[in-house]
Amino acid sequence: MNIAIIGGIGSGKSAVLAVAREMGITALSADEINAELLRNPEYVSKLAEKFPDCVVCGVVDKPRLAAQVFSDKTKLAALNALAHPAIARKVAECTADPLVVELPLVLESGMAGMFDEIILVTAPRRVRLQRLQERGVAPARAKAIMRAQVPLFKLRRIATRTVDNSGSLEELREAARNILRIFCE
Repeated sequence: MNIAIIGGIGSGKSAVLAVAREMGITALSADEINAELLRNPEYVSKLAEKFPDCVVCGVVDKPRLAAQVFSDKTKLAALNALAHPAIARKVAECTADPLVVELPLVLESGMAGMFDEIILVTAPRRVRLQRLQERGVAPARAKAIMRAQVPLFKLRRIATRTVDNSGSLEELREAARNILRIFCE
């Protein structure tokens, strides 16, 4: 069984993924896979072709790349066209059952069909903004990222389950454990 964890930035997806790992469930993160790709010379070379001013001496300038793609939908689409297939291949290579994948861009990646269950993690916008500020993300940048993401109502359409993360971290962890136990039985 393949299970996706989706939701907007700052919603609590990573906390749910951490619970899955604590429970001994094989868990992947699209962000972690992407970080691996950014260290892969072949991938970085392809990235340099599309974003030449964002790669210096074979190293990706992530802040510069992020600034470009979150302010230009065409550039974001170009990055996604490169990243999503590579991430999908890594997910498909994993044969663990169950498999939990934190996948912020499930619709944009076209990967929704790879999952038997899709868990949507939600939190109020103001709470998400506060969490991002606590991580050092400037409010303007946080809002730009949120605007670039798929609206919540579209994610609700594909979700098979929802976890509300408007409370405490322990409440989120308990809700995550309760849902994930279903897939471990």
